[in-house]
Amino acid sequence: MNKLSYKIIVLLIIIVVLFCGIILNKKEKHNLTTIVGNEAPVKGDVVVEIKGEVYKPGLYILDAESRVNDLVIIAGGFTDNADTTNLNLAAKLVDGIVIYVISKDNQQSVSDKISINTATIEELIQLPGIGESRARSIVDYRNHNGSFKSLEELTNVNGISDNILDQIKELISL
Repeated sequence: MNKLSYKIIVLLIIIVVLFCGIILNKKEKHNLTTIVGNEAPVKGDVVVEIKGEVYKPGLYILDAESRVNDLVIIAGGFTDNADTTNLNLAAKLVDGIVIYVISKDNQQSVSDKISINTATIEELIQLPGIGESRARSIVDYRNHNGSFKSLEELTNVNGISDNILDQIKELISL
């Protein structure tokens, strides 16, 4: 081989190394892992799911200090049909939460909202961030303390934080 061939090979190796470095740097910057197998989060991480009107819905592991906006960026951003009016992008992520981005075509009216005073466990688990355990806690709280007097009273329920309330506030009623 001549000198020109060696220079081309060395140049190609440098380009490949730089390209790999850029890709790895972007992944580390967001501290992102899409859960597809048996990966487990480390202490200080949160596991969150994003659904609805984003380009890459799924389950992600992010740093505990991440915000909803970080998750949206990692999930490829909003689709053109996303209704972000009631989504708090500044809210910190909470482990186990589900962020559901509704479509402009599927906005809920007041009559479509889920009543926290009458909803069943099955109805409550349709809300983002509310799994069976939290839904059961809401119903137990309601049965023990009577009807909710305000939406904010929902934070008295074990497992319902201000962040979760912010995410479901527009989807619920008394």
